[in-house]
Amino acid sequence: MRITKTDLEKARQVKVIIEKEYHVHHTYQVLAEQVGTNPVKLQKAFKEVAGNDLYEYLIIVRIEKAKELLENTELKVETIASKLGWDKTNLNKQFKNITGFTPGAWRINHENMDNSCKESG
Repeated sequence: MRITKTDLEKARQVKVIIEKEYHVHHTYQVLAEQVGTNPVKLQKAFKEVAGNDLYEYLIIVRIEKAKELLENTELKVETIASKLGWDKTNLNKQFKNITGFTPGAWRINHENMDNSCKESG
């Protein structure tokens, strides 16, 4: 199956949907219907556009959002997990898998870095 420019554009549209709706559990089937293509074409085109499959990309987007919330808010890890469409256990597992830290350790590490920058500045 050949991927066309139109297929790639639809995959880019899906990438934007995921970035905006990262808290939703997406499937190729539903997203393909949203952008007017078939799931097989979308799967191939999405991998070419994003460099990852849909599920890997969604995890990356969620982890980046988690980092942002951990660094810039006082929200509990459970609340952050819920905002991402996960439970606390899944957030801990995925976060540690990607970053090497638990969310709590990430927050503490980031706070320590902020404090040392303020002291030396």
